[in-house]
Amino acid sequence: MQIIDFIIFGGFSLAYLYSKENRNYRKRLSAYEISNSKSKIQQLKAQLNPHFLFNNLNILDQLIEEDQLKASDFLSRFSELYRYALRSSEKELIGIREELTFIQNYFELMETKYQGYYQLIIKNNIKTSNTIVPPFCLQVLVENAIVHNLGTIKNPVIIHITIENGIKVTNNKIEQSRKKKNNGVALKNLNEQFKLLTNTPITIQESESDFTVILPLMKTNNNA
Repeated sequence: MQIIDFIIFGGFSLAYLYSKENRNYRKRLSAYEISNSKSKIQQLKAQLNPHFLFNNLNILDQLIEEDQLKASDFLSRFSELYRYALRSSEKELIGIREELTFIQNYFELMETKYQGYYQLIIKNNIKTSNTIVPPFCLQVLVENAIVHNLGTIKNPVIIHITIENGIKVTNNKIEQSRKKKNNGVALKNLNEQFKLLTNTPITIQESESDFTVILPLMKTNNNA
């Protein structure tokens, strides 16, 4: 009887130790995966900063040739935006309203060159949302619409941002005769970020007249 008790007790002890070790292993694995994901996210955001910098330096270069006063105004506004961009790049997530403020300032910067060629419409339902997003995610989509479409005064590119089964950014297509190089790199970057953060990829919908990107929603209980 003692032998049976010993076997039973020993079996429970081994099962407990195995279970404890398994839990500890899963915790270590989870911590490693979280750390690895954060590292990848930081690398992806680090790739967006040069993208943002080089695109705007190209615009500045064009303005210097076209209008030096506009170029000076552009440089002043851009330096403020870039300082904010550098601070934000250290954060994994920010409140949607902070990102929208950055977008509006960025769009005003674009208006320095493209006066009336592009329009930005932000619906009220996203302005009051408690959604959180990776920094630059919406700015990248607005920039993408500007860089890859040729708006005019008579036929502007109109960019809509709203929440509709996700964060939805839509623009009408007025494609340029010569497509820009690296088209899609920023979208692939965003897709990787959202897969790491939410396990859900972004959705891209394209028709002959419109281009839409839908970002998965991430919510916070705080009013970020």
